[in-house]
Amino acid sequence: MNVSASPFAHEATDYYTRLLRPVFAGRKFLLTGRIAVLLGNLSRMLTGLGADRPFLLAGYEGTGSIPGPEDGELRLLGVEGTDILAEERDYQRTLDKLSPELKRDIDSWDPDGTARCIHTSALAVSRPVADRQSYGARPAAWAELEDKVRIDTFWDAVGVRRAPSRIVAADYGVVRAAADALSSSNGTVWAADAREGLNGGGLGLRWVRPGDDGRDSFAFLSGIANRVRVMPFIEGIPVSIHGIVFPQTVAVFRPVEMIVLRPSTGDRLFYAGFATAFDPHPDDREAMRRLAYRVGSALRETVGYRGPFGIDGVLAKDGFLPTEMNTRAGALLGPLANGSPELPLEPLCLAIAEGERLDYRPDLLERAIVESADKHRTCAGWSVTRTRIVDDGSFNVVRDGDNYREARAGEEPHGAFRFGPTPAGGFVRFSLQKERVEPGPSAAPEVVRAFRIADRVLGTDFGDLETAAIARPLEGRHSIASP
Repeated sequence: MNVSASPFAHEATDYYTRLLRPVFAGRKFLLTGRIAVLLGNLSRMLTGLGADRPFLLAGYEGTGSIPGPEDGELRLLGVEGTDILAEERDYQRTLDKLSPELKRDIDSWDPDGTARCIHTSALAVSRPVADRQSYGARPAAWAELEDKVRIDTFWDAVGVRRAPSRIVAADYGVVRAAADALSSSNGTVWAADAREGLNGGGLGLRWVRPGDDGRDSFAFLSGIANRVRVMPFIEGIPVSIHGIVFPQTVAVFRPVEMIVLRPSTGDRLFYAGFATAFDPHPDDREAMRRLAYRVGSALRETVGYRGPFGIDGVLAKDGFLPTEMNTRAGALLGPLANGSPELPLEPLCLAIAEGERLDYRPDLLERAIVESADKHRTCAGWSVTRTRIVDDGSFNVVRDGDNYREARAGEEPHGAFRFGPTPAGGFVRFSLQKERVEPGPSAAPEVVRAFRIADRVLGTDFGDLETAAIARPLEGRHSIASP
């Protein structure tokens, strides 16, 4: 066990391991996910709880250590795509038409057909795979709340303060009129509905800057959407707050910064991961936690929700304004438990969503994760790139003035890069050494510096990137965000 973890983290790890072992022991699970590397940790957690060796269906290997034979029976489906959303769509289509040979392999692994399927992709629709029913599936009423043209109605019903918006038909004149009515000094943001499936990574968003008529942005959005949400561009730090809905209460955690960068030109926002180094003003932190509790309670009351959720938004000059909700275990949930790597958080979330009747002790989980997240900070950023990267690799960097350079032999590195191939081109990840992470400031400027050296060393084309302005001082201000 991690000796640097807090007493609550030790207690939570021991308790939830004992609690979940009878749920998962002796059972078989078929794990699906676009990237094989990301399936390994869940596979090891499940087998650590006594589950049988899983069957893993992945689109491609990914960057890092792929699961070994001891982790599961791995099959790569060879998906393709020009970006992560296209890859995901291709992967989901491939799951629906598995080859007869692959189905026979699954039947050989699970001859009595009792295995359950776990969809690890954030954008997956819960459904059977190879005739194996989903475990921890989310009903359509839960998934629909991720649609950006639906969520504002939920905010209003719950009484959540938000930015103004208009939901309009995908007609250029109508969208343009809405943008003219709502534009801020930084323009507007247009978001597609979920006609083609849920969107992610900012790929269904377009930032229409002042002076841009938005015709190119509309041409893209009208190809994937029937309706469009228009709202003002909100200046501030992009952040997210997570919680878990239990049968009787809601556990809420702490804010996480989303690394959303701004190219110098164009209509795209550049999503580049997340970090826990950033500390909002304490009043904002508590306002966001109260908001998450209220939203989680409303989710349970209105759609019978169970399990993890996240609220994304912007910490603006007058407090937090939500922009969307993820009704699932979002990628940002894992780093909150970064200091408790043996805590079986993902299996726990699956059991809650499945409706397993257990003594979950939400207060223990909340305290353990908040304490872990406050103590163990991360400063990192990553992205796919259309630059073709052929092999996996890594290199260390040191800070030199306002930039990074490659570390020389014998130098103590400040950070590290991992890189590797993807169907779209390549993947790059930067992480600052944990002893170098300074709690408080936004991590985004550090990620911008990191991408500059990626362009020099790897030949990527991230280009000139800007960070959000800190529209709200960290100290000396009181939040007027939703109570």
